[in-house]
Amino acid sequence: MTEIKQLFAEELTLLKKIQEYGKERSHGKLERVEKVKLLLLYRIYSNLYSSLLLTAHVLKTGKISLFQLPIGLLLRCCFTDCLFAIYIQRANKKQVYEELDLRTIEYANSMLERKEVYRDQIKSTGIICDDAFIDHLWELTMEDNFLGLLTLDDDQEKLTVIKRSKQQLKDEGFSRAKGVKTKDIVDFLISIPELRKVVTRLYHYYKYFSQYEHFSENGQADVLASSEKAGNDNIHLPSAIKALSAGVEIAMNNYG
Repeated sequence: MTEIKQLFAEELTLLKKIQEYGKERSHGKLERVEKVKLLLLYRIYSNLYSSLLLTAHVLKTGKISLFQLPIGLLLRCCFTDCLFAIYIQRANKKQVYEELDLRTIEYANSMLERKEVYRDQIKSTGIICDDAFIDHLWELTMEDNFLGLLTLDDDQEKLTVIKRSKQQLKDEGFSRAKGVKTKDIVDFLISIPELRKVVTRLYHYYKYFSQYEHFSENGQADVLASSEKAGNDNIHLPSAIKALSAGVEIAMNNYG
């Protein structure tokens, strides 16, 4: 249980650090990169707080076997967001703005494949609507939320929202059709000497926790703690939070 207590303490310390930082900078108009960084820190806070609640439950039960998997999935998101928060402050501003625009477009495109989710959302209210009317509401919602990002094809019987093509993006001045991958971000950051050590640790933990997303019958031992022990026998979770904390510290302080 000593390790779990350490984990709880490290999580709580980092949560307080992010909370204090957010309070100091949540007022007034922020430059775009600074605003996005703050949003990323809020995401880290949200995921880390959920991890803390799971850790608290482990402290009560004395077993981590059922909770290491969700804790790891939450921490994976934290490490991804931390790396991106550092990246947007060190990369060329023009490239960063393009990256943020591309991610907005990618998010909008992914929303095109959530019509069934929206349909269930409408039906859950008890309002009786046929599917055609719900589809129309969905299209209007997409137009309202992503005006200028999505193209409407009016050659069909009803409006259909279609994704932007690679050529459309190129015509609009984008150098790439997709956002940079985490490995590309890391390769850029480790080329900066003062960031190499911290970023390498962040990336290694990101890669470790990324395995939690994928099932493998031979790899389950790497994502589930031993059910026969109160502790965890394959990763020192407090060290993971310390690595994350070091990255968050850089994210907080290297923009100026």
